[in-house]
Amino acid sequence: MIPVKDAVARAVQFALDTLEPPRISDLLLEEVESKVVGGQDVWLITLSMPRPGVFGPSPRARDYKTFTLDGETGEVLSMKIREVAETR
Repeated sequence: MIPVKDAVARAVQFALDTLEPPRISDLLLEEVESKVVGGQDVWLITLSMPRPGVFGPSPRARDYKTFTLDGETGEVLSMKIREVAETR
């Protein structure tokens, strides 16, 4: 399995390559998980980014995306919206 630092770096690079500049101005690592999905080792890397607003990115509101990476090759297999429960 590729090292976790490599998996995170690949997820970040994928985000930088595919998302628009306002979204990638402040990427943060939120979660890392190794898992077996369909018999395949994968990394699940969750990154957060500023939520776009009417007047530009919101300084507090963030969106979350989970990137699934092949555990052996590091290839990004998917990028999905990650819903986060609101805290009060």
